[in-house]
Amino acid sequence: MVYIAPTGRGYYHAALNASIRLTRREMDQPQLADATLGSLQAKGSEAEPSEPIKHGAGAGDFGWRNPGKPVGAVVAAAKVLRILHGSERPLNASEVARAAGLHRGTAYNILRTLQTEGFVGYDEATRSYSVSLHIFELAYGVLRRSGLMDLARPLMHAISDEHSVSVYLSKVLGPSSLLLLDWVGIAFRTDLYVTVGRPSPVPAGASGVIMAAFGSSSEPELEALFSKVAWYQKPSFADFLARVREAKKSGFAVDRGAMFQGITLVSVPVLSPSWELLLILTAAGHSHDLDADALGALSRAMQSATARLSESARLLRLG
Repeated sequence: MVYIAPTGRGYYHAALNASIRLTRREMDQPQLADATLGSLQAKGSEAEPSEPIKHGAGAGDFGWRNPGKPVGAVVAAAKVLRILHGSERPLNASEVARAAGLHRGTAYNILRTLQTEGFVGYDEATRSYSVSLHIFELAYGVLRRSGLMDLARPLMHAISDEHSVSVYLSKVLGPSSLLLLDWVGIAFRTDLYVTVGRPSPVPAGASGVIMAAFGSSSEPELEALFSKVAWYQKPSFADFLARVREAKKSGFAVDRGAMFQGITLVSVPVLSPSWELLLILTAAGHSHDLDADALGALSRAMQSATARLSESARLLRLG
């Protein structure tokens, strides 16, 4: 029988407010994680004045005021970058212009400017453009300075080493968007499709159940999203909703080979102080290695780790 944690929000309030003691067997490198948390709290006390947090604001919303008037040129440039990013091949200026709904001359000027600034690469032979790896450099810098990986990586390694699983940390970008930030552990066949910086299909697998359980999508919205994603053995939508209800009670979700053949997934949410779903921590292991007892120990270790991340959510830059 799979371990089921205490139910309801009471579990999370207890986990977030209690002082969580992790033994070396459950969490490797606790000193590093504790030191990082203390450093973040110290920085937070210096940088964060006594202004109260507005209820309903997520970690990405702290400090948000008037967004101001959108700048048309910047909006157009962002659209061009998204189109290039979403394309399976480099595009020429005419193709970008059509996709973005811009005049060709405007698209060309934006592309050339982005090229000059290093955000877009240009192939002289095909006269086509693609997103430059400089974007990755910027993204890595943002992730490094956020403080997230300093705190999360020791916890992820500890879970991976203790339970012989791969551990993935993903950022929730929206109801249908989950972005993998980092992963540690052994490689699976499925890792060919689950790479850092690549969006995951949502709602699918254990992480999809967590997004549905702790996200803000309505049932009709979930059903529309659910119909578009592929599983190895896809459950009915009614069965999926039953898993969602169970995840709300237990605080975690388990998928035994339904998403990927022979792979068991365990996902746990990281919530903001206002209960916004920010991150999802997922462990993956071979199903034959994860019996009920192993799943119980794994889920407890993951819930302890996500509770520590949730405690620090306000101090991390996760916008």
